[in-house]
Amino acid sequence: MSIAAALLLALTGPAIVPIEQVRARAAEDEIIYFVLPDRFDNADPTNDTGGLTGDRLATGYDPTAKGFYHGGDLKGLTRRLDYIQALGVTAIWIGPIFKNKPIQGAAGQESAGYHGYWITDFTTVDPHFGTDADFSAFVD
Repeated sequence: MSIAAALLLALTGPAIVPIEQVRARAAEDEIIYFVLPDRFDNADPTNDTGGLTGDRLATGYDPTAKGFYHGGDLKGLTRRLDYIQALGVTAIWIGPIFKNKPIQGAAGQESAGYHGYWITDFTTVDPHFGTDADFSAFVD
């Protein structure tokens, strides 16, 4: 199963709707919720710095600055799926969760990859968002 398919099935998986019915639905019938994990819910503060040490210019974590990680993670999304589903959502479009370059920018203009778009490794979850197992649990 592709990651995109897994994400679309996160709320409408076999436990809720048979997979055949999900696949038969027209895309225009989906109610899609877009979410950047870092800005949603911080369920696991132990991953806020992505396993890095140092200040915000090393870890990317500074919840007081809009251009840095705030701590939201996959566990936060998972624990709030009931809330999302109660909105009538049938599919989730999740911002990139792959391993990111944590910081970039000229001196005095640095910012962090909280948005997920500075991917350096497409094969693993960025530690700021959790683990591959956390992503699997979210999809399940």
